[in-house]
Amino acid sequence: MRLFLALGAGMLAVVAAVLAEPEARPAQAEVSESRPAIIGMPALHFDRLQGIVEAVDRDQREIRLKLPNGAERPVRVWTGAYLHSLRNLDERQRLIEPPSALDLPVGSRLAASGLLYEGDPVLIAKEIAIFGLSDEDLVFEQPDWWSSQARDIANFWILHQLGAGDNWDPSSYRTRLAKTGADRDGEPWQETATLSRLIYGLSSTYLMNGNPRVLKAARELVRYQRERMRVESADGRYVFWLHALRDGNPVLPSAFNEDAGTIPLYEQIYCLAGLTQFYRITGDPQVRADIDKTLVFMNRFYWDEGPQDSMKQGYFSHIHPGTLRPADAGELNANNKNWNSVGDHLPAYLENYYLATRDPALLARLRLLGELIVTHFPDPDSPFVNERFDADWNPDHGYAWQQNRGVIGHNLKIAWCLTRLYHLTDEPRFLDTARQYGDRMLVWGQDGRRGGWFDSIEREPDPVTGRYELVWHDHKSWWQQEQGILANYILYAATGEQKYLDSARAGSSFYNLAFPDHDDGDVYFDVQANGTPYLLGDRADKGSHSKSGYHSMELTYFAHLYTNLLVKQRSVRLHFAPALEAGGTDFQVQPISLPPGKVELASVTLDGKEFKNFDCKAMVVHLPAWETPELIEVTLSPVE
Repeated sequence: MRLFLALGAGMLAVVAAVLAEPEARPAQAEVSESRPAIIGMPALHFDRLQGIVEAVDRDQREIRLKLPNGAERPVRVWTGAYLHSLRNLDERQRLIEPPSALDLPVGSRLAASGLLYEGDPVLIAKEIAIFGLSDEDLVFEQPDWWSSQARDIANFWILHQLGAGDNWDPSSYRTRLAKTGADRDGEPWQETATLSRLIYGLSSTYLMNGNPRVLKAARELVRYQRERMRVESADGRYVFWLHALRDGNPVLPSAFNEDAGTIPLYEQIYCLAGLTQFYRITGDPQVRADIDKTLVFMNRFYWDEGPQDSMKQGYFSHIHPGTLRPADAGELNANNKNWNSVGDHLPAYLENYYLATRDPALLARLRLLGELIVTHFPDPDSPFVNERFDADWNPDHGYAWQQNRGVIGHNLKIAWCLTRLYHLTDEPRFLDTARQYGDRMLVWGQDGRRGGWFDSIEREPDPVTGRYELVWHDHKSWWQQEQGILANYILYAATGEQKYLDSARAGSSFYNLAFPDHDDGDVYFDVQANGTPYLLGDRADKGSHSKSGYHSMELTYFAHLYTNLLVKQRSVRLHFAPALEAGGTDFQVQPISLPPGKVELASVTLDGKEFKNFDCKAMVVHLPAWETPELIEVTLSPVE
């Protein structure tokens, strides 16, 4: 009796059934005739669906979603499902949640995460994340969503690279950081390109938020890069950059995989990314001198003149560290051209530097690079661009890991960059090619069920299935989500076509739900197709040769400007801290390429006081001569 009391009422019923007389229980034969025998747990897996609510059936506890690819799928809401609105890294509540998922209005955008059982097409939702009760109130299109995310990411990098206080020693910088931000096994490498990429992210965050601590961190890292990692020729004509410092000792050639033993151009390109964005804030003439001399170096040693007035020109991808000749860059890289050597100039520094200086020679080089891209990269026999070439622009489909494979993020990046270039040049070929690859990535790059974009894909269809197969896995990397989100937002701004806005929003939804690390800060490198973080090997690291504080904060910067200025038609404020030498000059404050005539400079303050001497259309502030520099705050506004 004591045993039964301890078991409780619920268990008593079970015990009573077990102890019942045999004749009171159905015979075994009757059980097998009325229902199949259970032989084990049916196959199931975790998955996630994203979409817009088309209908709600409260009786069946079902929500019908319209997915990013246009298909409709039912979702069954579990009685104990966890319902919440999307949270940013600051965890602030931004949306009033309904009492239950079945109270969501039609038009709500959400992601449902749960279980799919074999043979049952209905996802059983255990968690529902709400992005907005309509597309008019999406949380990631609120005025400060992206600038807030930038602030928290910047704080992560400052804390783990420089320390908690503000008495910093930049020699503490490390390229490799573990998931928590700790040193990866005391890794002694300080790569110049990753440090510069972090400077870009911090500078972009300052432009949005005006936090002097973030600007100080960027300034300290700029000083360290220029003092410790710069190599200047004896005659003072050229500047180029070390691959890294290792235990404080200079390392000139790259030590990274296929680039080892060479000076790859993409590393020199990204050594300028942070310097150029910092120059946008300050107009520092010493930083500008380094940028100019690096351009002279790149144009002297990497540029292939080819036949004049032909499309045989372009940048070689690697040079030998001793001879500085592309032909000596080893069997794998000799006299090669690729996307990184030709296309990466545009987003990393060249467009930005042109906006800072309005130098017509820089615009001419931008245009030429755009023409090289639209001439050589599209492939009439594949939906995906060619990415690697020999000196004469013959496609190379046998290079190392890439073989005849496409990187989805590069296709998206071409769409993004060519649309930006179209806004600077009004060249219709740039927009036509951008739309071509934007449209193709809606079909072959985007995840039509969950949102976001996959990684690498075979450029030719599988001979058996006819499909374009993903290469190694179903993962999605953080930088490729950036390219997809920004390419589609800017294509929407250029064309007004709703499909691009829908894709950008689906990608933003997936990215903001799956990538921010709410435990340790910053964002994950890789997630699986359903959004589960992939944390094996260096994919768990926050810092590596491939990841720094660049793409994550570049995304916040451009998405902040795109969503506010071009999608929601809202004004934004930006912050500048000109150097002493910038006094008395025309200071350029247009932050990025924008559709002509859509945005203007609405107001300016100097040290908090209204300042009227500016050109609203050209977005130029005519700074007064000064003995003490003053901080600038500008307001950009959409033109009615």
